[in-house]
Amino acid sequence: MDDTPKPSGKVVKIGQVQEVDIALPITVKMRVYYSSYHLWAAKHLTALVKGIEAVGSERPRFDIRHRTYVTNSVFSAASFLEAAINELFQDVADGHESYVSALDAGSKRTMSEFWTFTEGRNRSAFSLLDKYQLALTFLRKPQFASGQQPFQDASLVVRLRNELVHYKPSSLGGETKHTLARQLGGKFADNTLMRGSGNPWFPDKCLGHGCADWSVRAVAALADEFFGRIDVEPNYQRVKFQPPSDEA
Repeated sequence: MDDTPKPSGKVVKIGQVQEVDIALPITVKMRVYYSSYHLWAAKHLTALVKGIEAVGSERPRFDIRHRTYVTNSVFSAASFLEAAINELFQDVADGHESYVSALDAGSKRTMSEFWTFTEGRNRSAFSLLDKYQLALTFLRKPQFASGQQPFQDASLVVRLRNELVHYKPSSLGGETKHTLARQLGGKFADNTLMRGSGNPWFPDKCLGHGCADWSVRAVAALADEFFGRIDVEPNYQRVKFQPPSDEA
């Protein structure tokens, strides 16, 4: 004999609202937007880096906590950028209106067909920033100029993230410099913990508070410009978390 409880109808009166027949048990579904978490994490890790550098040092020194925080701030910044565009496409493809309800139906249909096709076959066919450009095209908005801001710096953040994720060691020093030294040099202040050292610019002098802060601002600038162009307020702009802190 099956003793499993069976769902049953129950009449519930809520305040002065008309009685509603609710079938039990009730299933609640939630949708999580991770872009908000990634952006907050990037800002928080950047604050931790700033706190370490603020202490100062009489001579150059390496700090593993500092290196970890900078590296992961860059990771989180790039992850935010990818999550934000993926969330937009996925909501459109799922017909989950959320913040995409104002987009026109024809554009959403094209976006949905593209997303379903690429997700089901070959996700790697398009880069992270390609998806931003394609979304603008589907929504009949002008694409970003690749050689101008904010696209240029956002592209460099992604390049830096990829370099760190797929890191391959090389002997640097003197006239031998990493290609990122030419591309990122002058974008932000050097790591103050390595001030006065003879270490190569990348990674030792590159990876500091200046780099982390620049990375966060670069990806936020591109995402804000993108959502402004399509006249959408995404989840990461709506949520209000506690401000990031320089305390671990």
